[in-house]
Amino acid sequence: MIVWAIGAISCLSAASTAIGMAVANGSFLVDHSQVWGNTTLFNGSMIETATASSQLQLNGGVQMRLASNTRATVYQNKLVLEYGYGQLESAAGYEVDAGSLRISPVARETVARIRLTGDSRVTVAAVRGAIRVANGTGMLVANVEAGSSLDFDPQVAGASAPTRVSGCLLAKAGKIVIADQTTSVILELQGAGLEPEIGNHVEITGRAETTTPTVPGASQLIQVAAVKEVSKGGCTAIAKKLGASSAAAGAAAGAGAAGGAGAAGAAGAAGAGGAAAGAGIGIGIGTVAVIGGVATAATVGGLAAVGSLPGQGSSQPSVSR
Repeated sequence: MIVWAIGAISCLSAASTAIGMAVANGSFLVDHSQVWGNTTLFNGSMIETATASSQLQLNGGVQMRLASNTRATVYQNKLVLEYGYGQLESAAGYEVDAGSLRISPVARETVARIRLTGDSRVTVAAVRGAIRVANGTGMLVANVEAGSSLDFDPQVAGASAPTRVSGCLLAKAGKIVIADQTTSVILELQGAGLEPEIGNHVEITGRAETTTPTVPGASQLIQVAAVKEVSKGGCTAIAKKLGASSAAAGAAAGAGAAGGAGAAGAAGAAGAGGAAAGAGIGIGIGTVAVIGGVATAATVGGLAAVGSLPGQGSSQPSVSR
């Protein structure tokens, strides 16, 4: 009985440990209760802003600015954005979950803007530093580089989702890879008809394999169903950047094995094309990538600084009640 009581007290103490504070010019809701000015945050606190934006300051230096009409649940190691718009200023290791996506900074002092709309569309902008975006299974679907912004439209979850990307086809470590121009993701490829296109801009469709890729820097191994040339050459610079070759001589003969590509080809290509068409974020060569069940496209205009984010306007949030 005494042991049980001690355990209960320990759990209660852990659950009530403060992880930071929320500050706003006006009122907002924390766990459905109205708060004015500022309040202490605990692990699992739900914050809902109305007309007033809010600034979250967490132990360890993480800061999250929530715009008006935003709802999120905050934890010590991540924030779950349910809808709305926020800006993450973070040390590496803190994550924002938006819809089925996992968004995390690559390095310290990263600034990221994230918007989640009612149709599950997610926009991620890297204001400073690079941002890693993964799907619900942890599969990397995009690297958002500093100064760029991408729209994400989750389609089908799981590693079996179709893949459709376009970019430079290169040879690296005796294998064939593609550097996708939309997501900045490197994929290792297997399939027929690839080697003659090394050094060219191509579009490929296929499916992810469960086998771990062997090429350094590659996030997935893709069994290619179809490959289409977009343009000749122009891949020397990206090849040099990645330590790859834009000449076919660098590819292993095994990389073009046609084994499973034939039977899976038509189905994989049709599936990938269908997923991209269903994304509704602009279909066209080089504009949409579908990786890990997530359709990704470059954002038109990006996420500009807006006055509804605390700390960006002329006034600062008050810390008095």
